[in-house]
Amino acid sequence: MESKTLIEEQSPLCPIVAFVEESNQCVYFYLMEHPDSEARRFRTVWVRNYGEAPDDISSVEDMRSGLPPRLPASFCAHPDGAEKLSPEKLEIVWFEEGDAAALLYEEDVLAVIPGWGGNDEYPGYARDCIGMAPYGMPLGDPSENVLFKRVEQARQFWQSWDEESWPQLQASLLQAIENSLGKHTKYYAIDGGSWPPRAMITIEQGDVTYVVTVGVSLVPQPVVEQYTEEPEKHRRIELALALPTVLLQQNEQGILQYISGLPNIPWQQITWIGHGHTINSDQFSGDEEFTAILLVQSPEHAPHIPFASYRGDDISLLWMVPITEAEHEYAMQNSSMKLLQKAKETTADSLWLFDGQAKFSLSR
Repeated sequence: MESKTLIEEQSPLCPIVAFVEESNQCVYFYLMEHPDSEARRFRTVWVRNYGEAPDDISSVEDMRSGLPPRLPASFCAHPDGAEKLSPEKLEIVWFEEGDAAALLYEEDVLAVIPGWGGNDEYPGYARDCIGMAPYGMPLGDPSENVLFKRVEQARQFWQSWDEESWPQLQASLLQAIENSLGKHTKYYAIDGGSWPPRAMITIEQGDVTYVVTVGVSLVPQPVVEQYTEEPEKHRRIELALALPTVLLQQNEQGILQYISGLPNIPWQQITWIGHGHTINSDQFSGDEEFTAILLVQSPEHAPHIPFASYRGDDISLLWMVPITEAEHEYAMQNSSMKLLQKAKETTADSLWLFDGQAKFSLSR
C-alpha cells in the first residue's frame, strides 16, 4: 500500500504541521514540530488498521523498511480491520495553545495528541485503541476523558472568533491597565499584521515610563500543564517594564523592539515563560552591563493591575527586571528564587523599577 497523506494543516500558533498518513494497511496521525529546522521532531499516534491486525508488533521486515507498524489484534477495536477513511470527512482541531491537536471524523473525535503526548512514554490517544499499546492509548468515554472537553472548548474558541472578539478583550485589558497607571501615551501594534492580535502601550507617570503588552493573554501558552498542577494561573500572561523616562530615551527603539519580540517566544519555541524565568537581553545599560531579564510576578510595591479572568484563566502580569551577567549566572546555577532572596535592602521595594543599577547583592 503506497503512503498517502489524507489531510495536512499548519498550527495557527506554533511551528507545527499536523498530517494524517495511511501506509502499510494502517493510519497514523502526526504532529511535526519545527518542520524546517534541524530540531524537527515527530509526535504520533496510531489511528486504525485497515487490514487484519497481526498477533504482535509488526514484523522485522516492516520495521527495517521504515513502514509504520500495525497495532496488534489484542489492542484493536476492529481486529479484522476498520473502514477506510475518506479525506473529506476528516478535520483537525487545534488546542487553544496551538501545540496539540485532535483528529475528527464526521465530527467524532478519532485521535488526540495532547501537548504532553505523541512520544514513547505517552503515544497519544485513539478511539479504536482498546489497550495501553506502544503506539496508542485508549481514548475512552467522553464522560471520563477530559480531552473531549478540551477539544470541544477549542472548537468553540476558533468558531467564535470574529472581528468583534479582539476589540472586546483589548478594551478590557486597556481599562485595567489605565485604571492603575493612567492613560496610555503611545500604542504600538506588535503582531505584524498576523493573528493573534497583540499590542504594546507606553504610559508616562511623572518621570517614569511604563511599557505594558496588550493581548498576549489572548491565547494560553504551550506546555504549562506539564510543569504545574494549576496551569490556569500561569498560562495567560502580559509583560510590563518600568523605568525612568530619561533612561528609556537613551535606547527607546532597542528596548521597545526587544519587548515586542518577547511574546513570540512561547509559541515559536513551543515553551512557556513565567515567574522566575530569565531571558537573554543586550538592550539595557546603566552602572553595569545587563545581559538578561528576570521575570517577576507581583514584586513587592509594584503597581497592581487587576486583569479580569479570561476563559476561566487568570492573567498574570510579569515584570521585567534587567539583571547583570553575574546575577544571571547565579540564577542559572542556584535558581531564580534564591536570586530573589538576595535583593538589596535598598532596592527591595523598587525591584520592579529599572534604574540602571543592579538589584541584587550576591555577597550576602
